[in-house]
Amino acid sequence: RGMQTAQFWSSNQYSNESRYAYRDATANSAWATFYAGPLQDLQTIIDLNSGDNAADYAGYGDNANQIAVAKILQAWIYQHLTDAFGAIPMSEALQGVTNTTPMYDSQANVYAGLIAMLNDALNGMNVGGAGPQGDQIYGGDMAQWQKFANSLKLRVAMRMADANSGAAQAAAEAALGSGAIIAGNEDNALFGYLTGAPNNNPINEDYKTRNDFAASNTMVDFLAGLNDPRLGVYYSPAVASGEYVGEVYGLDEANAALTPNDAVSQRGSAILAADLAGIYFDAAQTHFLAAEAAERGWTSILSAEEHYNAAITLSMNYWGITDQAAIDEYLAQPSVAYSTAEGAWNEKIGRQKWAALYMQGYEAWAEYRRLDFGVLLPCADGVLEGDGSVPNRMRYPLDEQTLNGDNWAAATNGGTDDVLTTK
Repeated sequence: RGMQTAQFWSSNQYSNESRYAYRDATANSAWATFYAGPLQDLQTIIDLNSGDNAADYAGYGDNANQIAVAKILQAWIYQHLTDAFGAIPMSEALQGVTNTTPMYDSQANVYAGLIAMLNDALNGMNVGGAGPQGDQIYGGDMAQWQKFANSLKLRVAMRMADANSGAAQAAAEAALGSGAIIAGNEDNALFGYLTGAPNNNPINEDYKTRNDFAASNTMVDFLAGLNDPRLGVYYSPAVASGEYVGEVYGLDEANAALTPNDAVSQRGSAILAADLAGIYFDAAQTHFLAAEAAERGWTSILSAEEHYNAAITLSMNYWGITDQAAIDEYLAQPSVAYSTAEGAWNEKIGRQKWAALYMQGYEAWAEYRRLDFGVLLPCADGVLEGDGSVPNRMRYPLDEQTLNGDNWAAATNGGTDDVLTTK
């Protein structure tokens, strides 16, 4: 859903979700998968490593480091959940049969809780000690987990900047001043997939039997208009014409079915690769966030323009574009150069950040709502729900209405759970 809502991909078929008519099963699945799966598993790690028998688990890595990594990943998940839904269970969540109807924490309290959780992780970790056994992201390197935690704290801080600027500034400046952030692509927090099933990227596995998505005209036209070399990585030329052609975003199912696959650009070979890594956090994000901090007058590391240029360069490098002359030529275009690009700082940073957040659809959707940089287009055949605006949020799962109705009602002001009128 994130890749569609951010208008990176258009639907070839079953296009209702590109028109903001989301299936109830999608929200149910996302909610249940996160809470009953990784959040609960990570809480079990925390509980085992902080209980009376913690010494029994020290063989799997320093107890404090297992706890720290679990908290960092919990914070990452909770941020995704609150950015998608709004108020969510957090302080009373993950208690199993002890509490099957947890209350919903306000988004303000969730964000404060995320800062506290990340500070706990940073203060509790033993950077020189053994990291968790089986760590698929950093191989047990706690110095790298420290960078991830600080960078995530920076993102959390920036998301709350317009709601609680004092707390946001303090957290952002602490992260940027820590000397331990994801500053280069060698620091990226990635989940590596393998070339063979069942450990290949799920997008690759899905593509073996079906092709529901093509390039979106929104992104193709944006990149093509700037002569962006990432266009040829994100997408492949249309077979019929040899040109980059995006499928029109937001077609109804009848019109979407009329477009032959060969007539439009498909996802690029790098995107469909079996071993394409999943991205938890990358250096381009860090530098875009630092550029924003500089524009807000907060203590950053470089100037806003320097961070902006670094972010774009790192995004290019990540996707295999290493010709610095070509990157410099791109950055020098008046429509890209920080001093001359159109709009206020939020628009300049926002547009380029959106382009760099490809394959991180939910993040791109969150930044679109926060930075107001335009770009996204109305659905070509209209929306099936709402007034045509890009949704502000996801609707809560039906399971919550059924199984946790009182708290769901309190969180939605008695059942006002619309994707457009509530934020």
